Amino acid sequence: MTSDFRMFTSLSGNVEEYDKITFGDNSKGKVEGLGKIEISSEYSISNVLLVDSLNFNLLSVGQLCDLGFQCLFKPNEVIVSKIDGGEEVFKGFRHNNLYLVDFNSKKANLQACLFSKNSIGWLWHRRLAHVGMGTLKKVMKKNLVRSLKDITFEKNKLFSACQAGKQVANTHPSKTFMSTSRPLELLHMDLFGPTTYTSIGGNNYGFVIVDDFSRSTWVYFLKDKTEVAHVFSKFDKRAQNEFNTSIVKIRSDNGREFDNTNIEEYCDEVGIKHEFSATYTPQ
Repeated sequence: MTSDFRMFTSLSGNVEEYDKITFGDNSKGKVEGLGKIEISSEYSISNVLLVDSLNFNLLSVGQLCDLGFQCLFKPNEVIVSKIDGGEEVFKGFRHNNLYLVDFNSKKANLQACLFSKNSIGWLWHRRLAHVGMGTLKKVMKKNLVRSLKDITFEKNKLFSACQAGKQVANTHPSKTFMSTSRPLELLHMDLFGPTTYTSIGGNNYGFVIVDDFSRSTWVYFLKDKTEVAHVFSKFDKRAQNEFNTSIVKIRSDNGREFDNTNIEEYCDEVGIKHEFSATYTPQ
């Protein structure tokens, strides 16, 4: 039993035969799942319960005996071995009044037996940097790796590392309606640069303004990004005269050229709302 769901390589919520576990102090813990825990690159423990409010990871002596093993408890250690033949499976050590097994260290002395051995195909999957099963089949077929023969490469589970490394975000849905009703109601702004080459006029940056309603675009070339506030104030005055309307709000990313006191002071003075797009997800 364990309360740490992160330890499981596979977990099922089908625990109808279990309801709650009663602890030694007569308190109860809710059973939330049943699964398998990988304790090394080759071995795993099956039928592990995920129990809420459990402070320790517990390995049942009774279940070990039911599986055909015997436990020999000594003053400083515990040895688990086969009943038939007495072959040692693993060792534990005593800490205060508890017998512990650390499967991450050599103290466990794993031999095999108790733990179901993972598929050899998945073992080669890990050895070769989590390469796909289809590629492993081609590698074996062309005999490109020694000892890679007569192995079944079946994709019957999902590694969390593979999922995290290869997953992609869903695409954002297309916008099917217009959220503005007139020009200059919302302006999108961005600054690019410094460019690879300086222009003849000595400019290294480009300041782009796009009207959300009409998609009209204005581009201003700047020598330095600190000129953004001054150029925008000039654009505001000219646009209002040209279109006979006022700017309601502007939207930019979180770049420091827009998130500065000069821009904010000007927007507060003329009554323009300044919005910022979400970091990493401008959609």
